[in-house]
Amino acid sequence: MRLSEQARVHRQVSYLTDAADRMDRVQRQLATNRRIDRASDDPSGAALAMQYRKSIAFEAQMRRNLENGTAFLNVTEAALAGATDLLQRARELTVQAANDTLGVSERQNIAAEVNQIIEQLAQVANTSFGGVYIFSGHKTTTPAYAVGGTPPAAITWQGDNGERLRRVSTRDVVPVNIIGDQVFGNLFDRLIQLRDALQAGAPGAQVRHYIADIDSGLERVLNARAEVGARLNRFEATTSRSLETDTNLQELRAGVEDIDIAETIVRFTAAQNALEAALGAIGRTANLSLLNFLR
Repeated sequence: MRLSEQARVHRQVSYLTDAADRMDRVQRQLATNRRIDRASDDPSGAALAMQYRKSIAFEAQMRRNLENGTAFLNVTEAALAGATDLLQRARELTVQAANDTLGVSERQNIAAEVNQIIEQLAQVANTSFGGVYIFSGHKTTTPAYAVGGTPPAAITWQGDNGERLRRVSTRDVVPVNIIGDQVFGNLFDRLIQLRDALQAGAPGAQVRHYIADIDSGLERVLNARAEVGARLNRFEATTSRSLETDTNLQELRAGVEDIDIAETIVRFTAAQNALEAALGAIGRTANLSLLNFLR
């Protein structure tokens, strides 16, 4: 069967196009380091790689949540550490003031320091981080405590009991905040009463009653610090697991989606040689006709 010149040219162009496409596909894989560039390259592999990528993105979001929560808890721990120091100093002063040998002026000097502690403790209770008040619950833009008067005559709780939750895994949601009212309780009222009693020169027997209130406040603060520490440990362990999961997912995704460099280079060389050979063969036969054979 004799082929027409048009049919022969069409077959040559079609072969060259296929050879060029094969080389271009392998070259693109080398450039991107990916075996699957389009879903049509491997539909089942593309679907599996998409699932892996979705899981990788989820783990990355969880680590961002953990990082944000860890920062929030670190600020809370620092604030509670400051409150611990202030209350320990307040206790020392109260024990000192309970000594009946002190005079009125000495008690008034202690009252002045207790007042400084009250003001500093109010600042701690109204600590903010990232533009939000850490002890106010859901009232993030409202200071946890309203301070009335100078020196403070009343320090009033104005937050709520809302928990600020962070999702840290597919199943776990963890609060990152501590409620101020649960930590400080009536501590401000009792410290203000202690200051006023000392200012008025109250006897040691009357002052001793406030030691138990300060001890109770210290216990609440220390319990809150223990809770914060436990959450920080949990966040650290969860972050470590997330990083390990991410590594495993990346390996699985690469096994489906990425190329074998050595194998792909061999395929590229073969495709390039095939294209060059086709171009050479077609070039040598392009001008052949019946007259060429009769010469």
